[in-house]
Amino acid sequence: MAISKDRFRKALDAFYSRETLFRLYETYFLDWIAEGYIGSNLGLFEISLISKTTNKQTFLDLIEQAFAKEEVFTAIYEGFPQEVKDVFYGTAWKGKHTIKNRETYFKGEKNYDFNSDLKEEYLFFKVGGDPKKGLYFYLDNDIVRMIRSSLEKPEDYNINPLKEPESCQKRSCEEDILANLKKYYNFYMQGGVQLSSSGKILKESKNSMRKYCNISEFYENAKDLDYLKTESIALFFFMIKEKYLNSEFFRVSNLKEIAELFLDGELLRDENSTYITLYLNYLKGIKNITKSRDEVKRGIRTIAKVMEEFPEDGIISIDNIVKSILFRDEFIEIIDVDSAYEMIYINEANYERTKITSYDKYISYVIVPFIKSVFFILGILGVIELYYDHPSINNSLYLKNGYLSKYDGIKYVKLTELGKYILGRIDSYDFKSEEDGEIILDEDRTIVTLMGDFPVKVMFLERVGSRIAPNKFRITNESFLRGITEAGELKVRIDEFKEKISKEPSELWNDFFEELLDKMSSVRLIPEYQVFKLKNQKELLSCIGRESRFKDLILKGEDFHIMVKNENLEKVVELFREHGYYVNF
Repeated sequence: MAISKDRFRKALDAFYSRETLFRLYETYFLDWIAEGYIGSNLGLFEISLISKTTNKQTFLDLIEQAFAKEEVFTAIYEGFPQEVKDVFYGTAWKGKHTIKNRETYFKGEKNYDFNSDLKEEYLFFKVGGDPKKGLYFYLDNDIVRMIRSSLEKPEDYNINPLKEPESCQKRSCEEDILANLKKYYNFYMQGGVQLSSSGKILKESKNSMRKYCNISEFYENAKDLDYLKTESIALFFFMIKEKYLNSEFFRVSNLKEIAELFLDGELLRDENSTYITLYLNYLKGIKNITKSRDEVKRGIRTIAKVMEEFPEDGIISIDNIVKSILFRDEFIEIIDVDSAYEMIYINEANYERTKITSYDKYISYVIVPFIKSVFFILGILGVIELYYDHPSINNSLYLKNGYLSKYDGIKYVKLTELGKYILGRIDSYDFKSEEDGEIILDEDRTIVTLMGDFPVKVMFLERVGSRIAPNKFRITNESFLRGITEAGELKVRIDEFKEKISKEPSELWNDFFEELLDKMSSVRLIPEYQVFKLKNQKELLSCIGRESRFKDLILKGEDFHIMVKNENLEKVVELFREHGYYVNF
């Protein structure tokens, strides 16, 4: 992702004062002009007039010409003393260059303002830190992005497998997704996941999903992390486009397409900030940003691009992945940076609102948690094996649980066999059966017996029957009609039974369903009729009996009532008027 000229120019203008640029002009720019590297747009007369009072724009033009073109900066860089090269290298790839020997960099004339005391050779940089904790040089990130291509590349520029990662827990969900994908999907589609008014999954839903979907969690007894896997699976369905939420798509044998569409961003809903709201929900104010429609999708595609370099059997650190993306200037700014500085904040436990005020914070609070959340999703999809620890609390924030993102504990990743298949490293994969066991429908009584593990079917049978043994359910008229109010709903429930329990039930069961439908339709309310109450008056009753036209338009009822179809109402009223009777309605 090449930085735009306007953004680079803005960074230069903000980072350098006119005074600093003039000092750089005297130290470096004049020589570079003489050598033809910069200033080709200036004549000798114009150069001779440059002074301390010259418009800042002139100096900005010169430093932009020096930094913006790779071949120019490369030539200029080769002419720097080694100490200056070292500072450029450190600030470009490490974020800062630690100042160990002050005499090398400072004149020693002042002590209260280190930036004012810098030797001319180091005026490209600014000084951060303090005398007690240590000083360092740094550059604006947008300036760094422009010059990195001209510098020697560090090791983390490439993806490098580790020989021996630090000790931590590891988990592959490959077997889990093969066994339980259909359960996850069915639980969601049956309305098993309920959200609170603030958009968080209700604890009752998490308990039920974890139980019925056979979910083995990553953390136990870890405060807010006990349901991390359960929550992440549920949220996955909330961010998927409606057109993909069908049983044909969510098949185990279709996992390759599911993962590929996720990595392409196509699987995600088009609504602004859906992903961020679900998976980075500690970021507040995101709804006020309208510039983020496709940025998450582009960010995921960047991660997919980096994954193409994963070795088949190597373990990769998240830190390496993050640095590789940043060093190559790949797109990863899922939220517009300026908008993030202006509108995004984090609620701390002391009721303070922390703003993102620097690019380092943007990396820590947005980019890294986003990358880790994507890999966690790929982990629960069985694409990668996750190596993780408890999330770090070293984030300079005062937070309830200490950590910012629930995914912060992820340290390393490794491709699974399924991941190799999805990324095209191997040609085939042995998908296992989605369900193991047997469902038995009693031939004499409406009793269902489950031989095996069928959490989703158990949920359905608990809705339509009553448990009479750990694996047996009795179905009665009353239990099957539980919550049903009309025949259409009953037909849907019968179809659901056939889909989930038995596609071809026996005669006993079909008779049971036919009886339910028959009784449901035996008594019907007919809203198409209006009822008239007649006065017990001989002349009126005789009129209705004699007038043949009435006979085709009314039905007689008990106790001097007649019923009239809505479509015949006007005709009956008109007939009454002909005979001197007026009807008000």
